[in-house]
Amino acid sequence: MWTNINPKDFPYEIILDWYEKHGRHDLPWREDFDPYKVWISEIFLQQTQVSRVKEYFIKVIEAFPTIYDFSKLEYEDFFPYYSWLWYYSRARNMLKTAKIIVENYNWIFPKNYHDLVSLPWIWPYTAQAILSFWYDEKVLAFDVNIEKIFSRFYYGTRFHKLTNDEKKALQENFASRNISARSINAALMDFSSLLDLNEKNLINFEKYPLKNSVFFQELWEKEITIKKSKNIFDAKKAQIVVFLHENHKIYFSSDYDAFKPFYLDSTFENHREYIKNYFLKNFDLSVSVRPAHKKFEKFWKIFFYFNAQIQTGKSQFAEFWKAEKDDWEQKNNDF
Repeated sequence: MWTNINPKDFPYEIILDWYEKHGRHDLPWREDFDPYKVWISEIFLQQTQVSRVKEYFIKVIEAFPTIYDFSKLEYEDFFPYYSWLWYYSRARNMLKTAKIIVENYNWIFPKNYHDLVSLPWIWPYTAQAILSFWYDEKVLAFDVNIEKIFSRFYYGTRFHKLTNDEKKALQENFASRNISARSINAALMDFSSLLDLNEKNLINFEKYPLKNSVFFQELWEKEITIKKSKNIFDAKKAQIVVFLHENHKIYFSSDYDAFKPFYLDSTFENHREYIKNYFLKNFDLSVSVRPAHKKFEKFWKIFFYFNAQIQTGKSQFAEFWKAEKDDWEQKNNDF
């Protein structure tokens, strides 16, 4: 039943931007997206880590650089290159597929999806990968890892199984976008493997770019609720905001035109000592500092508010009344 998905909402551009900066651009099967190499890599990558596949992939391609070379192999010849994968029926089917490609398709993987899936051990995902990476056909290569991204984006959990209608709608919408299938499928694969991890507690949510997803919103809201209920904040990451005053009547501003408190960088030091040293070293002011009177999180950033009173030394800062300080604080605390 069609419920939560509006395909137009999915932010492919954000995934592509992330991939440009953090993707695995050095994978050997992405050098030229040769369908033979894509096919070998996709078979090897089934239930096997990328780091392990790279070594054996390179050995196979160096020994058998084309599908024609591969098609001439007997099982006994190929076995030493494949034995580490264990799934031996898969190896036999790979050899069958290679022979069919050479004999029936003139060494070229067919561009037709139905022809591809008719070949031994080429499943829908493998066919979609070949079509997108080699032919740049406008298809999304749906496997469980890529489906997880869409399920989390729309439903908040990787355990939601997308319906065929939902996948069809996503495919149709993607086909209308001006986006390279080759680029987005590589980006989705890397995003799933490197950042959008299966175990939620291993995800770095500060670097998670899909902040408008149901997954992020629900997880982040829950995390904030837990932090607020326990009043737990990472003090080492806090932005320190200092309200420098004289008897809470006059407040000193870091800006001459309008009231603005003093912003200090986060620190591993004791916050109160850090503030004292900051004003003494930079402005020759001795100040007393009260414990933080407010701690909160806004826009995924932690803030600690401190009151500091000048004890000795002469301030050269602009002066404002308490009402102006209170007005600033109210405007900047809406969250």
